[in-house]
Amino acid sequence: MARLLGCCLLKQCVVAAGIAVGVAVTAPALAQKWDMPVRSNPQNYMTKNIIQFTEDVKKSTDGKLNIVIHTEDSLVKQPDVKRAVQTGQVPLGELLMSMHSNEKPIYGIDTIPFLTTNYGENAKLLEAARPLLTKVLDQQRLKLLFVVPWPYNSYYSQKSLSSVRDLAGTKFRAFNPTTGRLAELMGATPVTVQQSEVSQAFSTGVIDAMITSPATGVDTQAWDFVKYFTDVRAMAPWNIVVVNKKAFADLDESTQDAVLKAAAAAEKRGWEWAPQETDKLIKTLADHGMTVEEPTEQLKADLEKIHETLMKEWLSRSGPEVKEVIEQYRQAK
Repeated sequence: MARLLGCCLLKQCVVAAGIAVGVAVTAPALAQKWDMPVRSNPQNYMTKNIIQFTEDVKKSTDGKLNIVIHTEDSLVKQPDVKRAVQTGQVPLGELLMSMHSNEKPIYGIDTIPFLTTNYGENAKLLEAARPLLTKVLDQQRLKLLFVVPWPYNSYYSQKSLSSVRDLAGTKFRAFNPTTGRLAELMGATPVTVQQSEVSQAFSTGVIDAMITSPATGVDTQAWDFVKYFTDVRAMAPWNIVVVNKKAFADLDESTQDAVLKAAAAAEKRGWEWAPQETDKLIKTLADHGMTVEEPTEQLKADLEKIHETLMKEWLSRSGPEVKEVIEQYRQAK
C-alpha cells in the first residue's frame, strides 16, 4: 500500500513538473522598460520624432521593449545625459552633441559657425564625421543610434543688428563651448543657460540675447522677451541619440535589429523634417510679432571673420583624424 501511494505521489509530481515546464516555455518574455531622457517638449519636432521611434520599437518587438521618454530635463539634466548613459543610470538618451566639445573636438564639428550653410552641406558633414564619431562614442561605452539636425541657428536680440558691434556688451546665452567663444569674439559676455531655462533667464535679466534655432525660439515663446530675429543661419547643431553598449548587447538579436531599424527611420525622418520645420517656425515667430530680418552685408562680413578665427582655433585643438574629417567634407562639398 505504501509502495502504491509512493508511486501515485511520484506520478503527480512528474505531471506537475511537466505543467510547470510547459508554462515556462510558452509564457511570453517579460517586457523591458527603458527610461529615456529627452531634451525638448512634446511639441518640438525632435521629441515628436523620438516618440515615433519609441512607438516603432514597441510595435516591432511586440511590446518586448518599451521606451518611456522623459522630456525637458525632467529625469536627467541635459549636461549629465551622456554620463548617465555611459554609466548605465539610464540605458539611452538624447543629447546636444556639441555640449561636450571640450571633451572631444569631434563633438563640436557641427557647431563651427558657417562651416555649413544648408542642410545638404550639413548631411555631407555628417557623412564625413560619422565613422570617427561612432569610434569615439564606442570607446566611451556608447553606441550611436541616430543623428538629427536642429533648424539653422540665428540671432535673437532686443534691437536690430547691423553689425557684430550691436551685440557688444550683451549678456549672451551660450549652450556649448563654441557659442561661448562666439560671444567673446563679439564682445559679449557668455552665460551658460540650458534650453529649459531660457525663458526664465530672459525674464530675470540673466541674458538679453542669444543664438539658437527657431524651434527653441518657439518652444520658449521668444516673442515675450525679444523683438528681433536675424536669420544668419550660422549652424545646425546635431542632437544625437545614444545607447549604453552593454544594455544594447543584452538585448536579443531580433530586438537589436528592431531598435536599429527604428533608429535608421528616425534619422531619415528627422533630416526630412528639419528644413520643413525651419520655415514654419520662422513664420510662427513673425506671426507672434517678432521682426524677422536678413543679415546686413556688414554683419555677414563680421561673422565670416569670426568663423575663420573659430575654425583656426578648433583645428589647432584637433588631432589628425578630425582634420581628415574636415578635408573629406570639403572635398565632398
